[in-house]
Formats: sequence, C-alpha cells, structure tokens
Amino acid sequence: MRGEDSETAEPGGRHRTVERFGWWPSPFAAGRVATGKVSRSGLQSDGESLLWLESRPEDGGRQVLVTDGGGVALRDVSPPAVSIRSRVHEYGGGAATVVGGTLFYADQVDQRLYRSTIGDRRPPIPLTPESGPGSSFRYADGSLTPSGDWLVCVEERHDDSGTGHRVAAVATDGSLRVVPLVDSGGFVSAPRPSRDGARLAWVGWSHPDMSWDRSEVWVSGLVEADAGIVIAAPHRVAGREDVSVGQPRWCADGSLVVIDDRTGWWLPYRIPGHRLDEDDTAVPLVDLEAEFHFPDWALGQATVAELRDGSLLCRMHRDSRDQLVRLHPPVTTGTPGQPGPGGQVSWDVSVLDQPCVTIAGVAVTAGERIGILGATATAGMGVYQVSLDGSQPARRLTPVPADAGDPVEGDVAVAEPFVAATPAGPIPGYFYPPTNAVARGPEPSRPPLVVFCHGGPTGAAEPGFDPVIQFFTSRGLAVAGVNYRGSSGYGRAYRRSLQGQWGVTDVDDCTAYAVALAAAGRVDGARLAIRGTSAGGLTALGALVRTDVFRGAASWYGVTDLHALATDTHDFESRYMDGLVGPLPASSDVYRQRSPLYHPEAVTGAVLLLQGADDPVVPPDQSERFAEALSAHGVRCRLEVFAGESHGFRRAETIEACLVAELEFYRSLFDPGTGGDQSEDAPQPRGNR
Repeated sequence: MRGEDSETAEPGGRHRTVERFGWWPSPFAAGRVATGKVSRSGLQSDGESLLWLESRPEDGGRQVLVTDGGGVALRDVSPPAVSIRSRVHEYGGGAATVVGGTLFYADQVDQRLYRSTIGDRRPPIPLTPESGPGSSFRYADGSLTPSGDWLVCVEERHDDSGTGHRVAAVATDGSLRVVPLVDSGGFVSAPRPSRDGARLAWVGWSHPDMSWDRSEVWVSGLVEADAGIVIAAPHRVAGREDVSVGQPRWCADGSLVVIDDRTGWWLPYRIPGHRLDEDDTAVPLVDLEAEFHFPDWALGQATVAELRDGSLLCRMHRDSRDQLVRLHPPVTTGTPGQPGPGGQVSWDVSVLDQPCVTIAGVAVTAGERIGILGATATAGMGVYQVSLDGSQPARRLTPVPADAGDPVEGDVAVAEPFVAATPAGPIPGYFYPPTNAVARGPEPSRPPLVVFCHGGPTGAAEPGFDPVIQFFTSRGLAVAGVNYRGSSGYGRAYRRSLQGQWGVTDVDDCTAYAVALAAAGRVDGARLAIRGTSAGGLTALGALVRTDVFRGAASWYGVTDLHALATDTHDFESRYMDGLVGPLPASSDVYRQRSPLYHPEAVTGAVLLLQGADDPVVPPDQSERFAEALSAHGVRCRLEVFAGESHGFRRAETIEACLVAELEFYRSLFDPGTGGDQSEDAPQPRGNR
C-alpha cells in the first residue's frame, strides 16, 4: 500500500501519512548530514577563553582550532589552510596546546610541531626538525613547563628499526632542540609538568597490554638549566598488575590527582604532595560504582578540572549517561586530602545541572567559566557554558550543525535505555524507534531494525544525538546501539569480559539484543540488519557467519582477517589481540576460526563493505579479499573503496556516498523488488506530498 493514499490524525490535530518503513520522507538528507557531521575534541582553556578543535567535512576534514573569545564571539584561531591533527597511535588526540595566546600544534601534513601567536599574521615557527628519509616523527599531548621554554609531549618515531615512543621536551624558541626525557621501551601518554616545574608525571604501559588493561603513573624530578632539561629519580606512584590508571593532574596544593580502577571502577585518587616520593600512596576520593575515565583511544583526555576552592569538576558515567559532578573536599582540621579513620577519604559529590547526556571534555577558565564538550539527546556534540551554582541556564556556544534540512519536533529519535536479558546476563544498550513528524508505518507491522556495533571493541554506544542514527530512524528504520560484553562504562569486570572471546560473545550479545527487541514487540524479527565500524565491522560480519538472524551486514572500514590485523596493523594495537583472541602463533587456529574472511560459505546474508584506501589500521586488503571470497561463493556483496580516506571517514562527499549506499542496501534487504537500489536521498517537500 502506497502511504501517500492514507492519512491518520494524531492527538492535537497533527496528521501523519502511512508510509512503508524505510521510505518515509525525511528532513535528514545525506548531504546535509555529511557536511553537518562536525566532530569536536580537545576542549581546553587558556585562562580567559575556551578553545576546541573542529573537524570540518565540507573542507576535506580539515581540523581547525576555535575560541569563544572569552565568551564574546566564536572565531577560528589556527593558521589559515592548516589542519591541526596528530597521528600518534594513528588515532591522534592532544594535537593543540594553547597557553597565554600562544598556540602549539601538530600539522597534519608533516606531523611537525609549530608555534603560532594567535592573531599574528606571521608564518608559524617550526619547533621540531623535518623527518629524514625513511623516518617519521610525530608529536602530541603537549604541556608547557612553567618557564615557557619547553613543551613536554609524546614523541612517536618511525624508522627502519620499527616504532618507538617516548616523552620528549621540545624547545619553544625555534632552535629545533628535542630532548628525550623518558624512553622506557613502552608507551607513554599524558606527560604533565607540575605547577612549580619541579616534577613531571606521566602514564606508561607496555605490550601486550593496552593502557586500559594495565598501566602506571610515574613521577620524577624535573630540572631546567641553561644546558637543557632533565628528569631525576623516576618512580611509580600509582598502578600495578590488573590496574589501569589515567589523567594525572597537578593541583594547586602540589598534590597529584589520578584516575585508577583498582576497585573495579575508574575513580579519582589523590596523592598528597609530601608523599609523592613514595609508592602507591594514592587516597581514594569517592567510593562509587561509576566511571570517571574512558579508554585512551585518543591522547589528551581531559574530564577532570580543579576549581579555586580545591574542589574537582568531573565527568562521571553512571546509570547509562554522563553527568557533570563536583567533588568537594571534606571539612577537616588536618592536612587536606589525608585519609581519615580506616584509611579512606569521602568527598561530597554534587551533580550539576546541564543538558548533556554524553560528555567528552571539561575545562575551566581562570574566572571559573565552566565549559563542557558534550551532546544532548537532541543536539550533536558541542561546547556548552555551564553555571557552577545553577543560577544561569546552560548556554550552547557552538552552533547546532546543519546536519538536517528542517527537522521539527517529532523528527528526532531519542535514545531509550533497553537492557536485553540473555543467558549470559543483562546486555545494556539504547533503542531508537522510527521517528518522523509527518509519517508512520502501517499497522500492525513493526519496523525493521539496524543494530549498530560500536568500534574499539573497548568502546561504547552512547545516548547523545548522532545525525547518522537520525538519518535512518527518520526514514522509518529502528536502530539499536548495543553495549556488548567488553564495552566501557560498566566497570572493569564488564570491560574485561571480552578477553579471549572477541568475535564470539560480542556477536552473541548483539544477536541476542536484536532478538530481545523483536520479542518485546518493538521491531520486526524477520527484518533485521547489522552494521559496524572498525572493530564493530568484525562483529557485524561475524553475525552473518555465526547466525542466520540478520538479512545483511554493512561494514565501515571493518576487520575481516584477525591474523592480518595482528601482523599488519600499527604498533599501538599490534598486540591488542593477544588479550582479545590469544597470543600468536599458538592461537592461529582461533584467529582463523573467528575471521569472516575464511568462512564465506557460511555467510547467511548480503554484505556492504565501505573502505578507506589509505587506512593504516585496517588496510584495504582486508575488505578487498573478503569481497572476492564472497563473490566466489555467490554471496551478494558490494565493495566501495574511497581514495584519500583513512581509518574513519572525514570528507563530506565520502560520508554522503556511504550513507546513500547504506540506505539503498537496507531497502534492498527489507523491501526487495521496490527499487531499493535507486537513490532517493533528497528530503521530500512536506507540503507537496
């Protein structure tokens, strides 16, 4: 039945026409979603202003630094035509540092560090040498010493001998001096000089661990002299076997705050300044089942800030959403931060009023203007100014992206927490029902479902507004974001429950989640599809091998061959599979068993593969070989390879093409024989139906 012939009256007099699921007239056009999918990161303060990085798809994905000008007006402050992006660990992060009107940044093209004075038209000054033949040096996560003479940062070097990581000090005077400070043979992050310049803190870990599995916080003396800069007496102050730590932050009283998951949850701890020369003297600030940290896939995570009174402003994840909380020191007559009876310190926790359900960054200016980087249930990632005492409503500083045509109330699907009961235990996630102000599906039919498998796999589905999800829900497709076992946000035990089981329990959980939604009457159990990005691609494609529940799977730069991933991928993740699957070569058979590439004959649905030609994390060979294997076995498969794209698409034209292809793919699965492969993307005029 063609929906144009039927209308129903809704409460309040609003009329919605009956349309086939997947064909509703949507205001979320693929081109507008693509250009409006502006990613923001790296929120910080230079004292007066809030600053952040924006990746702009309409400009080829160029990443620029933006300031709020002390709360007056937004403007770009990075040098013209420059894209600020680091490739340390390939995922980057921490690419810009602003102190007192001076910008230090990593240039995406040559990965050198540069210094630029904001508002100065003179060319930026290079701070690191050019890489020589056969070598590449990359920099990120910098912090300036109090003297201003050195930027202490993470250096990643690539040459014929392999890849190395160390903490280095880069001279800020343009002399191109780079002094190694920490070179332990492992990985390093978050190097932070103390406020008086006398100490240095950093995080370290080594293969085969990832930082969210096992890591340590180290502290050393830091000495600047005319001849250079050196560290002295480095020693571990937090972290041990089966403990992950992160975000070391120096406080005004000389103490060091770190996030530590020794209790099974990432919680804040404080090391008093007079005990920094001792091992493992961190004092817990709270006793909660909540997360104050997330895996450091990108460098520069900053979700803790100190206020003038010594209290801490933090992002806390609990009850399936992020909250902004203030931790107040207990009132004592002794030394602040010292444990009371029983060796515990209990700081008061107060929740601040703010609109975001997902928070990615926290920053505070000298005047205590509070900025958070986050997404609400109905607006994408942006920067908000929040009142500390609740006297003023939160104010969004960044414009709402033009990621849709003209959505009105009733067009946006809001995440509904949904927990699937499975034999393995409860699996949390979010359900997004089809939502459209002018259309609905035919009764008593239920909508098709697309399961979203997040990447990582130590990532998480989040409830914040995502225009890609709205692109599908506004057209009549339901979406589910599944936090399968191994996802972050639910404590260490849940995060570690994927160990040795990647490609099995994640697939089982996503499948069980879809089946549970069908059993609850929310979706049509006969019309299910699954999609994933990166590691989520392995889960989505594995679901077609392990089950016959889904009609098809879409993979964005997804994994198809685990053995190749372990041997061909970049250094940061080269031993990640030791824990997720098993060490090589002993576990070679397991790698093959769980790789979709080697089981084309078992694939039970159609496949869409979207791949970047320049991907160093999941090389294009993975998608290309899988497409060939599927075709040889008569499985319907479409492969699209995009030149100039890496791991994570950034160009508007690429994102648009992928969304159009994915929508056509689902239509062909759910509504075969109706021209699902014919592009219909432009929003239809609602007044002329």
